[in-house]
Amino acid sequence: NRIFMTKIVQAAATLLIMIGTFSVSAQEINCKDNASVKEKLRGIHETDQQIRAKIKKEMPSGDASKIKEMALEMKASDKQNQLYISQLLDQCGWPEGLTAEESSTVFLVIDHADIAFMQKYLPVLESQAQAGNVSKSDLATIRDRVQMLTGKKQVYGTQTFKTGSEVYIWPVDNETVLGERRKEMGLPSMEDYIGMLNKAYQSKVIWDKQMTVEEAASKMVKKNK
Repeated sequence: NRIFMTKIVQAAATLLIMIGTFSVSAQEINCKDNASVKEKLRGIHETDQQIRAKIKKEMPSGDASKIKEMALEMKASDKQNQLYISQLLDQCGWPEGLTAEESSTVFLVIDHADIAFMQKYLPVLESQAQAGNVSKSDLATIRDRVQMLTGKKQVYGTQTFKTGSEVYIWPVDNETVLGERRKEMGLPSMEDYIGMLNKAYQSKVIWDKQMTVEEAASKMVKKNK
């Protein structure tokens, strides 16, 4: 899942710094050529999912070198995709007539980017969610991720972090009304969601409602040392 793949990217971050930035070239996009834009988005979706499926399949092997190599390949692909999506949105705005999968592709590219990229295009996703072009659950995920990455409590409870063999729910703001907020965004109950995460991680997921953001951040720092 998206959270799982984020951890893989973080594991390769040091290597990415060592090899420097990826070479990507800007290009003019013909905003009126909707068919070309849609074809490009379908290609991005395919490459985005294929590399992540490859990494997930390789994980049980425990081959750290190969997994890191794949993670670097994924990061390079993500950078190329982000360049295209940023140019598309900046030059053309949100394309008309996208299918649900094509709209989801734009979301995925933003979701797999760094915090600055997410923050820049979050307002775009918010407006498109209001227009019905982006799912509310996807919007909730991005909002929560931005909250977590900026050291704040999340709103919808979508984000987790792993330290050692333990998986935690990132602290949630005002969890007494969390159920209502999740329902409004088309998300399952926290109980059902945690059950899904238990299966995905094959590990118990801990929701410590007393945990502060500072404590959660400290656990993450200790893990990354």
